[in-house]
Amino acid sequence: MLAILITIISVLAAIQTSRGQDLPLKRFEVIRVDSAGFNRLPPPMRAFFAGPIPDRVRPVASIEEAARQLAFVPRLPMRKMPPELVITDPVRGQATIAVADLIEALQQSKIEDMSVPQDWNGVTVGLQQGAGLIADYGEFFIAQAPPMTLDAPAGFALDQVFEVLFRIAGMNAVDARNVRRKFAADPAAYFPIPPRYDMDIREVQLPSGSGLLIQNADKGGELIFMWSTTDRSYFLSGLMTEDEAIALANSLK
Repeated sequence: MLAILITIISVLAAIQTSRGQDLPLKRFEVIRVDSAGFNRLPPPMRAFFAGPIPDRVRPVASIEEAARQLAFVPRLPMRKMPPELVITDPVRGQATIAVADLIEALQQSKIEDMSVPQDWNGVTVGLQQGAGLIADYGEFFIAQAPPMTLDAPAGFALDQVFEVLFRIAGMNAVDARNVRRKFAADPAAYFPIPPRYDMDIREVQLPSGSGLLIQNADKGGELIFMWSTTDRSYFLSGLMTEDEAIALANSLK
């Protein structure tokens, strides 16, 4: 489960500069695509749905020590010290677009109603996030880090790129266009889940904004809850009820 967490935490204020655009990924969204569709994506593009993985994690002995090493003061539930505290390194990934690869992937997906602008070729898109903290309480764990950001040249149509990727991964034209519009209005970090899994996936409104709750449709086993505040993103997973997860999220002031 820790490996899944590290992957997800690595997949997030917009700051406009003369050199480009940096988009914070403060919203989370599940997209339903099967593994065959995902594997049709050019390998460099897959990082947009899996996130770069930290090179290392390292344990710390206390919250105070963690705060000294991080760019923020950790916010944790008001309870006993977690048995394990781990700091994740900052992460940085990037993908350089190859138009020929995207065209080939569209052809493999038998998509004939889309084209790829030639001026995309060679454009590099980055994905980065600062160091974070994982607190493992045994029955659940919670991670937090600065929001992940997506960066690209100024004016580059990232929403259009994502629409192409959604189609290659198997999403139909209507759904891909709708998700693209949502991204243009409020950029998101995407998590692919195969359609065959029967999941309960819904947005939950918190005082800080919306969060995403994911669990099996039968409400058994562990749940996952992700949300963002102004300065950081959180990932919570464990054996608890929805009400307990939401109460815990609201307690982190």
